[in-house]
Amino acid sequence: MIKKIFLVFALFALFPATAAKAHDPIILTAEQSTPIDGPLLVDGTISFALYGSLEKSDDTRGFRVKFNDGDPLYISLLIPDLAPENVIDDAELPYLEVVDPSGTKTKLETTERIKFPEPFTGTNYVRLVEQVGVATTGTYSITITGNSPARFTVSVGQKEQFGTPVENIDNRALGVAGVMAWYETTPDTQMTVTDEGSGSGEPTAKNLLDSEEDNFPNTAVILIFGIVALAGVGLIIKKRSQSLK
Repeated sequence: MIKKIFLVFALFALFPATAAKAHDPIILTAEQSTPIDGPLLVDGTISFALYGSLEKSDDTRGFRVKFNDGDPLYISLLIPDLAPENVIDDAELPYLEVVDPSGTKTKLETTERIKFPEPFTGTNYVRLVEQVGVATTGTYSITITGNSPARFTVSVGQKEQFGTPVENIDNRALGVAGVMAWYETTPDTQMTVTDEGSGSGEPTAKNLLDSEEDNFPNTAVILIFGIVALAGVGLIIKKRSQSLK
């Protein structure tokens, strides 16, 4: 248990130094099925990544984003580069419905399959579609749905800034641990993730800390032990130099 807590703590301890290269993570839950029920991002220019799972055909998740007139608009949809998502047909993949402040609805479906790694967490993704433009003042409502169970990630904004306030969310503290649990859990068994749980067998933040160590990517573990090893070598060199004086 102590080792598992150490791994989680170490990942979070490394996060501020790496935040300039990472999206601020948010975990969407099954209860957040519509934009009004989901998180509200108060600044759509800040780089966020929202992780969720569609548990069945026509399942939905949602959130809202605020923009000012003239703000850069960036929204993209991704899936983990894992089965079953990376082998199902385009028509079965998740897609986005974006409603702007005027009520205009835009459907963003798969137009590409661009693979890329995310080095901070050691996870791999496939980008399906992205929208780039200029925003108008007001709140955009975004709904994620699809024709098959699937994990997804929605990326919003491009200004790299960690820790920006988010409204209507109670599991913000999950962070990297939540991302790892999401990535390692196939959509047919995906369970709702909350900080407090609901007494219905749903995993809580404490459950995530108690989960198997395999939920953490090997690259992160290697990085942690590499840092510890370098620190040890530095102490040995310092002691030897002092003894020679």
